[in-house]
Amino acid sequence: MTATGISVRPFESPDDYFGMIDYFHNLSDEMMLRMGVDRSRLPSRAEWFDHAWRDHHLSVRDPLRERFFLAWIVDGELVGHSSINQIQWGYQACAHLHLWRSDLRKAGAGTELFRQSISTYFTRFDLQRVIVEPHAENPAPNRVLEKLEFRFVRKYRCVPGPVNFEQDVNRYEVDRATWLARHPSNDPRLAD
Repeated sequence: MTATGISVRPFESPDDYFGMIDYFHNLSDEMMLRMGVDRSRLPSRAEWFDHAWRDHHLSVRDPLRERFFLAWIVDGELVGHSSINQIQWGYQACAHLHLWRSDLRKAGAGTELFRQSISTYFTRFDLQRVIVEPHAENPAPNRVLEKLEFRFVRKYRCVPGPVNFEQDVNRYEVDRATWLARHPSNDPRLAD
């Protein structure tokens, strides 16, 4: 899939957030297991939205901001999202990637959308490093990270987040200089 018709943008509306929330709530048990998500730990739709919407209105520099979401757009349609959490402005954050439409998987869309997302995170949050820790048994995000040449750091066991069960995760990292060398940007804010 080419980059034509593919873009990312920050979440803007309640509909964006409810799309993300419904994606998780509507996942099959098989997909939940593959992603390392425990359905019983998902907040209700209302609770999740209220928390995310409050967070949405905080400045990207606010140390209380817990997460930042990017909408993945293909041909004008919201088809997935990426987010960062554990944000340390000017230093690092942990990134996540979710392509909602299965027909776009294995077509290159997720790789290009995540590439654009990482560039956005480096710019918007002045990051020096991005960390991604997908479930080791979920091949799709691991393939995306390998294609984008993230550095594999280690495999270890943990409970990666509040909606997850204990699992093996693969830790990948990329620093700003390496990212720019591999994925040049026209954005002058990314230049060192």
